[in-house]
Amino acid sequence: MADLYALDLAFDLVEGTPEAVLAEVRRQLAPAAEDGALLSARGPAWRVGGVLVGEFEQGDHGRWALTARQEIHEEQLPELEDFLMLVAPCIRPPGPVGRIRHYEHESPDLLVLREGRVVQLALDPR
Repeated sequence: MADLYALDLAFDLVEGTPEAVLAEVRRQLAPAAEDGALLSARGPAWRVGGVLVGEFEQGDHGRWALTARQEIHEEQLPELEDFLMLVAPCIRPPGPVGRIRHYEHESPDLLVLREGRVVQLALDPR
């Protein structure tokens, strides 16, 4: 059995986000050949359905926007947590930043920014 998760992220970063944070987001979106790139897969998903994408664009007022849909393995969850801890202080405004769903479950858990950190909220108690 594969322990795969569908991960969807969509959030904006505040104006003046430190370059080190921007660089880490870019690194995570780098081509799959780069070791440890969490958000780099592109094309059809293997188990979770849909297409794997990752975009990071600068918009108005110097703000950056990230949208990503990825299929990640359970072993990558600590890396995801580290990534979200890094970007959390720069996400605006507080509220939903994404969702994560085990490929066998019908409903995802929300990823929500609360008091400067991203927390996982179950929508459907299992």
